[in-house]
Amino acid sequence: MASRINFLSVAILLAISAQANHADAIDYDLESLQALSLKDLLNVQVQTASRKKRSLLDAPANIKIVTAEQIKQRGYQNLIDILRDVPGFDFSNHYDGAGEYTSHSINRGIGGTPGNVQLLIMIDGIVQNHIAFNWSQPWGNQQILADIERIEIVQGPGSASYGANAYSGVVHFITKSAANTSGQRMSLLAGEHGTQSAQFMLNHQLSELRLQLAGRYFKRDGDSGLESYDPAGYFANHLFPNYQLQSYNANGYTTNTPHPFANQYQGAGFNNQSDDSALRGKLVWQNPHQYKRGIQLIKVGFNTWQQEQGLGSYVTGFEYQTRDASYKKNQSAQHYYLDFDYQYSPELILQTRIWQRENEQKPDTGFKYSYRFVDLIKSYHSVSEQRAFEQQLNISKLYDIDWQIGYRLMRSKKMGQVVSLGDYQIGQQASTSSDWLAAEAGLGLNVYSEYPLEHVDEQAVYIEAQGYLNDRLNYTLGMRYDHSDAYGGTTNPRAAINYNASQSLVFKLLYGQAFREPSIFELNDEFRGNPNLKPEQVRTTELVSHYFYEQQKHQLDIKTALYYSQEDNRIRLDISDENNNFRYDTSSTVSYENAKHSDYWGVTLDTSYTYNQNISAYFNYHYSDGDQDLAANALNHTTDHKINWGINYRVMPNLTIDLRANHLINRNAPTSNAYFDKHAPSLSLYNLVLSAPNLTISGINLTPQLIVKNLFDKQYTLVGRQDGASDINEYDIERNADPQGFTPAYHPQMGRTLALQVLVSF
Repeated sequence: MASRINFLSVAILLAISAQANHADAIDYDLESLQALSLKDLLNVQVQTASRKKRSLLDAPANIKIVTAEQIKQRGYQNLIDILRDVPGFDFSNHYDGAGEYTSHSINRGIGGTPGNVQLLIMIDGIVQNHIAFNWSQPWGNQQILADIERIEIVQGPGSASYGANAYSGVVHFITKSAANTSGQRMSLLAGEHGTQSAQFMLNHQLSELRLQLAGRYFKRDGDSGLESYDPAGYFANHLFPNYQLQSYNANGYTTNTPHPFANQYQGAGFNNQSDDSALRGKLVWQNPHQYKRGIQLIKVGFNTWQQEQGLGSYVTGFEYQTRDASYKKNQSAQHYYLDFDYQYSPELILQTRIWQRENEQKPDTGFKYSYRFVDLIKSYHSVSEQRAFEQQLNISKLYDIDWQIGYRLMRSKKMGQVVSLGDYQIGQQASTSSDWLAAEAGLGLNVYSEYPLEHVDEQAVYIEAQGYLNDRLNYTLGMRYDHSDAYGGTTNPRAAINYNASQSLVFKLLYGQAFREPSIFELNDEFRGNPNLKPEQVRTTELVSHYFYEQQKHQLDIKTALYYSQEDNRIRLDISDENNNFRYDTSSTVSYENAKHSDYWGVTLDTSYTYNQNISAYFNYHYSDGDQDLAANALNHTTDHKINWGINYRVMPNLTIDLRANHLINRNAPTSNAYFDKHAPSLSLYNLVLSAPNLTISGINLTPQLIVKNLFDKQYTLVGRQDGASDINEYDIERNADPQGFTPAYHPQMGRTLALQVLVSF
């Protein structure tokens, strides 16, 4: 812990000292973003919609951008904060993490599995999803925001461009260009429940080389769940049961023995502390003679993060020791890359990228049960690696068509979760000296077991073409073929037609297909795994209209989208038998299964308005519906009607008020949920940020902020993840120490929280 703090302190001091000789430098990209009007934003060159940069209006996708200035104005701290204000996203957790996983979220009805594996997350074009488990990441405070230029959010399938996991959509973090960014930046935050955060970005030029370094440290002691709303008492101060279902003692394995902590209380709440750190950097050389034949760009970079976090409310507080120090996860990820661009002519450029990634689940990830093995820690560890080589040839105006042709070679070493009972394991081998499955079966505490390692080779080839049919019609066509040693081959096309009805009105007709391979977690999980799973497939058709209006000091941007998705082989946790009776046991009777055909449809309205650069506002609405597994049931864990709005008002040069609201109307819960009867109450939440921008002291620009989350101190819960089947009323210390189900019916959320933040640039 101390080493992280010291490291970040040194990095910040380096950033300050490096700028001492450049006090008059201009932070060009920040100033330009602050000056962008709505009209300018529509012409921002986005790069996630296709493999060629296009303006937001012209991009062949339903795409939304969140700028660095919006992140600053709204006090966003992580991806959950951001996507709560974006139409289509639903969450089961806002504040206390997602247990051993990375997220419990859904996008336009698709998702909901641990880690929202159907969403692809990238940083500067490099996939961040877990190599073996497919979990989308990072969602929390291990993500650096100080060096972000913008976030591009693409709705709909993206496998034709990016392969697996680009299923329901893509979230792409794009960092600031080292070549066009100068000045230094840092932020310091202090808030309730021991919350502390520090971020920095350093830019430095060495002749023709540009260095950019950014980092973050975040720490939260948490409220231990004690100030979070828990109406049914899932995390109240429960007594331990009077007996243990399973245990080990000096005589070996025993069952139904007296509980050593009988008549003692477990302690209310849950561990929701968090300790996060991250570092990212790049070194860039760019040819000053960009129009000549030869090397145009060489870039090397890295990104690394670690998160040690309490497991929050992801399991019930009467079956698990949720206040114990062992109740936590410890995960990390890192990647390194080399980019190399060579220009043969202005019309012909070859881009090459080599990268390596690693994901690690450290051995001190785990917990203790309350009803069995109560003095032993159940722990998990895993490490997976990936190496890849990709080349893309960009051809301009060949037969009046722009082409992108590429291929990718990738090799992954995937390790499933190694599960142990007893002492933490040493090292990250695919083995354990105290196997959980053997211990649970009564075969002993120190049984050695090896777990399989998968070495998977994957190849992909793709082609995209953009052209014009006439002055008003342009098109994008794409096709990608992916082949995996594990699942064979799959072909995914995409098509888009843009019709420019006028200079201010564009219509887009979009079609795309996507696939997702089952993860090792879904194939080999300790009790839910199913080795016979097939890849998921989805097809989406979407109609988008985009209208812009400008008159004197007024600017208005209106986007509407109507979509229809068809999904086959959806991977779900099957908790019902052939007679549709629920089965909750954590045994082989519950497993991941390929579901029947599902349909999803919905509509989105997304508007933005500015007046004289002093007032800006947004309003978006999303309606979703569908038939899941050939049944006309409500989409689980989604909100039928979601409304987000916000207003930013610059009252005076040094005072800005930013007020935002989320209205969740008709929140759907699965029929297995033990607390909600198919629906959770509608919910309205408000967030406020007060800023004093552009205060200048000795050439240093300061922006103090007061960040208030849940402004009106609303007591609320979010619908429990997965089946939410645990029924607290079934818990009995004498007769039923392990009721059916283990996921709580809801996740308690915190009331109002306050934080002070200071943004510094110089």
